[in-house]
Amino acid sequence: MAALVHASPSNTTALKRAGTPKLVFAHFMVGIVDGYTQADWANDIALASATGIDGFALNIGTDTWTDPQLVLAYAAARNTNFKLFISFDFLAAPGFNDFNTQIVPRLKLYASDPAQLQWGNGALVSTFGGDGFDWSAVRNAVGAPLEIIPFYQAALAHQDSTDGLFQWNAWPSEDDQPINQPMSTAGDLFYQSQLGTSPYMAGVSPWFFTHYRPPLDKNWLYLSDTLLIDRWNQILNLKPQLVELISWNDFGESHYIGPLHPERPSVYAQSGNPDGAIQWAPGFPHDAWRKIITPYIAAYKTGGPVTISTAQENIVYWYRPHPKGLSCSDPFLGPPTGQSFPSDGIWAATLLASPATITITSGSNTLKQTALAGINYFSTGMGSGQPTFKLERNGAVITQGTGGLSIDLNSCNIYNFNAFVGSTR
Repeated sequence: MAALVHASPSNTTALKRAGTPKLVFAHFMVGIVDGYTQADWANDIALASATGIDGFALNIGTDTWTDPQLVLAYAAARNTNFKLFISFDFLAAPGFNDFNTQIVPRLKLYASDPAQLQWGNGALVSTFGGDGFDWSAVRNAVGAPLEIIPFYQAALAHQDSTDGLFQWNAWPSEDDQPINQPMSTAGDLFYQSQLGTSPYMAGVSPWFFTHYRPPLDKNWLYLSDTLLIDRWNQILNLKPQLVELISWNDFGESHYIGPLHPERPSVYAQSGNPDGAIQWAPGFPHDAWRKIITPYIAAYKTGGPVTISTAQENIVYWYRPHPKGLSCSDPFLGPPTGQSFPSDGIWAATLLASPATITITSGSNTLKQTALAGINYFSTGMGSGQPTFKLERNGAVITQGTGGLSIDLNSCNIYNFNAFVGSTR
């Protein structure tokens, strides 16, 4: 990784940031919500807000529906405590380098909007890519105070024009390639060491699987079996100023935590690939992961530890539809890179106010173990059919349930390494 250089904040800025709250955002792909209504935006905002999320990072390209959707998003958030900011996707839209036509008009329109997130020096602005872009001219043209925290992949050519950095990488990888190792904090620590007192925004993600044939040509997975909990535990130790969840609705990469949209199949298409995410996302809800995220957000903001109330006690479970070694009758692609990395397991996280006993059964595989207070995860082998889950304390059942997806050990139509996520409450 190339060295990152930054400008040290002034004493005034440092004092202002000292009282700036820790916030958590969710990355929202505007590029897939053509046809969204203001009611759709309001529903997503309500769900995210109930999770403890403070705002959406609105990832935009230059699609024809970008500006109409921004209008609806800001209108939906305007009378709430939920906030928004734009994340300019330079990799999807190289035209953002023409900042006078693509960036400045949007920031002029929204920088002072009541629904715009104000943090640090002013209106928060982020990116996906755009290494070395000089924001000085943008600041001058917009005329409103800005807090610019972009994701850059390498060294900054115009370091004095940014306020901090966001690191996108939230999965175990090396040179952007999957590796069979747990998630490391080496990248976070490097960014933090280079930034000093300037703000660092860390990425958190629950999963990653994508299976697109050309022209997208994306067919890989990152080791994600216990990534959500492992990564949040890292965040509690790292204590970054900001956190961005990746993502709310990127169905194409299987790391969504927002709702599925059976009524709007267009959200599963990406870059003209109707044979893409619609093959692996519908029928695979991830909503229950938000039940884990909520207490972690609370702990992050207060400084921890994670505490669970009696009302929050639950089992959140996740598993894949078939073993990793099957040869699928896939009409599109062969197995993804990283196919051998995940375990063939059934995963369950316990959310407990005090110790209890968890039982997981999948086919002939059974695990029965004491779970401590807080959030802990357990696993057993993948068996045929629907797994079952039970939580008991002092002989009384607290909660129990059956997984909503049946596992097939013998055949598969496509290589689907997405997770089916549910909970017993």
